Amino acid sequence: MKRVLGILVLLSGLVVLGATVTIPVVAGNVEVPVVLQMGKLVDILPEDFEPDWTSLKVIVDNKEVPYQIDDVDGNKRVSAPDYLVFVAKGNGKIQVSDQAAKAPSYTKAFTVTKSDKGWTIKTTDNTLEVFVNGIARINQFGNIKANLVDEIGIARIAGWSRSTYFVNGDIGNQHDEETSQGLRAVDVKVFEPGPVAVGIKALLQSDKFFGLFQDLLIYVFKNGDIYVDNNFLFYNYADIMKLQTMITKPIIPAFDDTVHILPVFRRLAWADQLGITPYEYWLERNAVTWINKIPYIVFPAGQSMKPLFWGATYIFASAERWRSNYSPKGKVGIAEIFPTVPMVKADYAKWLEGDTWVYESLEFRTGIFKWVADEFNAYPATENVYPVWGTKKEAMPNRYKAGDKVEHTMLYTLYSANSVEDAVKLIEEKSKSFRSLKIGE
Repeated sequence: MKRVLGILVLLSGLVVLGATVTIPVVAGNVEVPVVLQMGKLVDILPEDFEPDWTSLKVIVDNKEVPYQIDDVDGNKRVSAPDYLVFVAKGNGKIQVSDQAAKAPSYTKAFTVTKSDKGWTIKTTDNTLEVFVNGIARINQFGNIKANLVDEIGIARIAGWSRSTYFVNGDIGNQHDEETSQGLRAVDVKVFEPGPVAVGIKALLQSDKFFGLFQDLLIYVFKNGDIYVDNNFLFYNYADIMKLQTMITKPIIPAFDDTVHILPVFRRLAWADQLGITPYEYWLERNAVTWINKIPYIVFPAGQSMKPLFWGATYIFASAERWRSNYSPKGKVGIAEIFPTVPMVKADYAKWLEGDTWVYESLEFRTGIFKWVADEFNAYPATENVYPVWGTKKEAMPNRYKAGDKVEHTMLYTLYSANSVEDAVKLIEEKSKSFRSLKIGE
């Protein structure tokens, strides 16, 4: 799941013709967002090449397409922290020369209005509206005006906030939990709207976990794509039990017929504990639908689906390539898509220490969840695989030190579809295209 900028960068793909460098950009058959930091782009260029950014062009399927370079650091010139943003599909390329040229001019696709509460972002064709106050909420997509998705990019953090474990082996008795709403805003900015997208960057600081920051980047694209790169930055030691990136209220309760859709888990602790496969677990709950000869989990998004224990619809579950909430009545959905298929480690303890999935309280949660249930020791398949609550609490958390970073990169895409089957086909193509995105190969 963790991948710098969601792309692969190799120098071997460069083509240098005279004073112009051409960098290949390859994706699948469906449009996907590209958010590339300029410092990374410079790293791809030959060492002795001095680009003049006024000459930059982005070409997709032999046509020049709009792009934008957002001035992240506000120095009014192109520099390493800035972002190059465009939409790619099929075969494309970035071209830049060492000679000055007349920079292209594109019409802005968005308007941005600031208020005391935040920013309202609208496309100029009135098909998309987003409210931002550091995290984002979708208020309109197409002809549907409703709270379709809330709190895009919100973090959930929990742990032992006064731990002195590295000093004396004591994690203390102070356990705290908070979300981004409880963090202190160090800096929140909405970039100048461009022809392709609007960027939001927020730096939030925890006052409970000293030295822990959330560095959040969100790009809202005019086609309904929302690119999220969420970084947890540690400038101090921390014993962490939860470190998750989330969205809330995806399509439901706006539409009460919403269903939750995803590929069958590769690992689900509840299935292991029952001695069955994840497919069999969901089949027992009448929640398997076959599409194109592939099984998918499909169930009413507001139901708990008889969990083996606790109240989450699923927890201790492998993170898969995508998941979605979709309303057949509204013919609208939101999908969460990852740039890589997350690894499921064979070692149960190591798997539990990495990113897993939770669906609970109408929230998509991705990340660290270390509250291993007492029930794990009630089943031979998971007995003693990890310390459970009430035993060795000092062995439970993930331990981070100054300089550590945990990154979650994902694409949320709003879509229209006539049926569950159409939704699955659309998401699979989008997912495949996003995972195949390569720059410079």
